[in-house]
Amino acid sequence: MRLSDFLADLVDFGARDENGNIVVKSGMNGSAAARLNIEEIALFSVIDLVASTAAMCEWKTYQNNVAARGEDWYRWNVEPNQNENAFYFKRLLFARLLRFGEALVFQRADHSLYLADSFGREVFAFKPNVYSGISCNGLTLNAQKLEDEVFYFRLSNQNAAGLLRRLNNLYADAMAEAMDKYKHSGGRSGVLKISGNATKGKNYEEDVARIMQTRFKAFFENKNAVIPLFDGYDFTPNDGPASQKINGEVSDMESIMRQAQDRACNVYHVPPSLLRGDVTNQDEAVKTLLTFAVKPPVLTVQTETNRKMYGRHIMDGWHMKIDMTHIRVVDIFDVAVKLDKLIQDAMVNTNEGRDLVGLDPILAVWANQYNRTKNMAAVTEQLKGGENV
Repeated sequence: MRLSDFLADLVDFGARDENGNIVVKSGMNGSAAARLNIEEIALFSVIDLVASTAAMCEWKTYQNNVAARGEDWYRWNVEPNQNENAFYFKRLLFARLLRFGEALVFQRADHSLYLADSFGREVFAFKPNVYSGISCNGLTLNAQKLEDEVFYFRLSNQNAAGLLRRLNNLYADAMAEAMDKYKHSGGRSGVLKISGNATKGKNYEEDVARIMQTRFKAFFENKNAVIPLFDGYDFTPNDGPASQKINGEVSDMESIMRQAQDRACNVYHVPPSLLRGDVTNQDEAVKTLLTFAVKPPVLTVQTETNRKMYGRHIMDGWHMKIDMTHIRVVDIFDVAVKLDKLIQDAMVNTNEGRDLVGLDPILAVWANQYNRTKNMAAVTEQLKGGENV
């Protein structure tokens, strides 16, 4: 799928040409088009941030409560189907889920996974729901699928994008006014004085038309230019503050863009500072992002996948868990003391600790053993005395 198609799927604000640009409809002025793009960029930026973050999670599979890498693990983490890799697939899955509030994944006979571009859903009370008209990459399936044959993901915040669009409409006039002020303040203007004798000339109207449409046009379009005038014509440019782009007009536009970003962030529970690249209190902002923006869609996908893939076998230790611990970049020297404490308290073994910081496992038996310091031993063990081995 091309990037233009991906953008169109994420933010359905309007039709686009082959380059991914919004097609400006007849009657839409420059301010309306600019307004459209500002709202689109804000929404796309937030959705892309959350979807990309969620896609970085590893989907761990367990058999009898022991982590195992089998066919299920391979499909969700490496290659869901012959045409896509797992990161792209999961990123697009979460993006659709956030944008439209729902997403559908179906399997073929070889168990390969595909994300539906569109589908119809017929809901029933006491029998399985039916999915029809499932399309993927331009191909529409003829067969219907029942509830137990697909993974149907749905967020409770399904109307977020629609609500955001309605809120953006409230700022239409404000954005148009800011654009008009910006363009007007940056324009060049002046006063053209025409003497009475010049107006009596035989070719007066032709001379004025030629000056205005040809000479003044070239004069205003060039940074450095000189304009020749006929006798009786005197042009005085306005070089005062009104002809310059002052900070007020730029601030108006920046304020509206910031408001569009804030609205999108509030809808999807994303700290605005992360979207703008602010580094102040970034750790807390990242924690907020993971807890309130990323975790809900991740748990939605995890719960539905476990329900459809393993069913009641979950009680026997067969399940899938989306691991969010590897999302953040970890500096090994920053966490050395804390990691040592985790190993000493038998919270993790050596290889699990190495995995947390992105290091390869040690191929030795001792690296998979759990050890505790003496002060973490049971009271009865401490009364016996001796040293821990």
